[in-house]
Amino acid sequence: MDISFSSMFFHDAPLEDIFRSPEQSGADCLEFWLETPDFWLKGLCLDELKRQVKASPTRSPLSVHAPVLDLNPCSINPDVREVSIRWIERSIELAEQIEASVCTIHPGRRTAKRPPSITDYQRLGFMLDRIERIADEVRVKIAIENMEPAVNALLTTPDEIIKVLDERSWLYFTFDYAHAVGSGPQVVSSFLDGGAGKIVNIHISGAGNGQMHGPVSSDENATPFLRELRDNRYDGQITLEINDLVLPSALSYQEKISLLKQEIAVIRKAFKGEVELTGAI
Repeated sequence: MDISFSSMFFHDAPLEDIFRSPEQSGADCLEFWLETPDFWLKGLCLDELKRQVKASPTRSPLSVHAPVLDLNPCSINPDVREVSIRWIERSIELAEQIEASVCTIHPGRRTAKRPPSITDYQRLGFMLDRIERIADEVRVKIAIENMEPAVNALLTTPDEIIKVLDERSWLYFTFDYAHAVGSGPQVVSSFLDGGAGKIVNIHISGAGNGQMHGPVSSDENATPFLRELRDNRYDGQITLEINDLVLPSALSYQEKISLLKQEIAVIRKAFKGEVELTGAI
């Protein structure tokens, strides 16, 4: 098991600080979000990104998260759909160039805040058909993520994920614990069972106290989940996906490093059955 964390935790930090944070925090690797401002807003310089990756002494290959913040491959607008799919393709190619292990993608959503229709699922299928051509040419594993059960979200249930994975042998699964745990521990277990053999990354964060993507130590349900992973002999990446904006106060770079150290220690101990999470931050 490799413990990683999302670079979005250091959203406004320079690349150099982001890529030295795994060693400082005790993480094995890093999930790099392409929408990191120091990369995204400065010409997306691949040479500089490669230099930072090479200089970072991680013990395992990093992973990549494709851009999602203002893109939507299931948009009602055909131009938005096209540019979104192109960015997914570009992200996969970039992940391959920096020798990433996994590239996580989102399924998109219905534009209107209404339940997804058959047309929205057809658009999702079209997007997956497009990127399948790339999947055959790269070593990086392309993994689709389950979404929080919002009214217009796609792929929010185990059955939806299982169907998509069964139909596409080349597609892998990034399981987001926080997106699923609100529906109950049984749903979490169903995702793990349904995605068995296809899960290559797990996004973990606390979903307690009404806040999603908080510290794992704030979520008492995380202990049984980590034990379930252990019992299932999961040996892929576990990625801390903490949103610094849900924390009680703003943290400095070093304070974020300290928090990561604490959270990584909690995960390692909980995975070994050495600690019970209490739900207290």
